[in-house]
This record gives sequence, C-alpha cells and structure tokens, in this order.
Amino acid sequence: MNGKINIVFGLIYLTFTALLGPLLLVPGKGADLQQMMEVGKAVDGIREEEKTGEPSAKAIAPAVVGMADYLKGAGRVGFLASTHAHGNLESLLNIAAGLVLLSLAIGANFKALLSILFLIGAIMHSGMLYLVAVFGIRWAGNFAIIGAVALVAGLFLTGVASAVGIKKAQ
Repeated sequence: MNGKINIVFGLIYLTFTALLGPLLLVPGKGADLQQMMEVGKAVDGIREEEKTGEPSAKAIAPAVVGMADYLKGAGRVGFLASTHAHGNLESLLNIAAGLVLLSLAIGANFKALLSILFLIGAIMHSGMLYLVAVFGIRWAGNFAIIGAVALVAGLFLTGVASAVGIKKAQ
C-alpha cells in the first residue's frame, strides 16, 4: 500500500458523497417550503383571531405543530448536510494522503499504516454517519469516533513521516 489505494478510494467515495446533496438534500427543501407555508397560514389565522379578541388554542395549535414538524425536519436535513460535508472532506483527505504517500521516502510498513489509518478514518467516520443519516441505523453512530481518531492519528503521523521522508532537492 503506497497511497494508490487511497487515491482510488477517495475518488470513488467522493463520487458517492457528492451525490448525497442532489439526491437527499435538495428534495427536502421543497418539503421545508411547504411546511413553512402551512405555518404561515396558521399564523395568519391567529392574527385574524387577535383582531376580534384572544386567539383560541384551536387557532394556535396548527402553527405550533407545523413549526415543530419543520424543526424536526430541519434537524434531519442539517445532519445530512454535515454527513455530506464530512464524506466529501474525507474523500479529498484520502486523495491528498495518497499523493503524499506516493512521494515519501519511508518504510513500506509505515506507508501501509498511514494508508490504512486514512481508509479506516473515512469508512468508520463519515461511513458510519451515512448509515445513521441515510438508513437510520442509529447504533452505527457509536463507531464514528473510531474513524475520527484514525483520521487525526493519520494526519499527525503523516506530518511526522513528511518531516523525515521528504527528500531534499540537490
């Protein structure tokens, strides 16, 4: 493992993570707009009742329920957007790490360790977040920390490897 697999993985993973936006995030915006329009109608009803006196619970309830539904949906969209961003970043990180690994003059075992750290990092971090956000597999979120630790370790160790493994120009 000299970095090539990180580049290949990064490009393929980036393709899939880039698709998350158009497939999952954009359609949600139409539903958000519809919910906000319904809340707006309910608020208009409350304002009409205010003109004649105190608004009734019957008028206020649709606005409160509509707003709660919107916020619940907005939280899901926010989590999807965060997952999408992490997936894209970790794809690009694998591509960059692969390019760096190809240029370093360090031992093969150390290169393999760095390569594996970046692969595990992406799969166990944003990969687990995808399982939670897209498929609702909540337990997978418990393993995302493994990926985060692997990525940070990979970054640090790649910095160390670069300090000793980049050849000086002669």
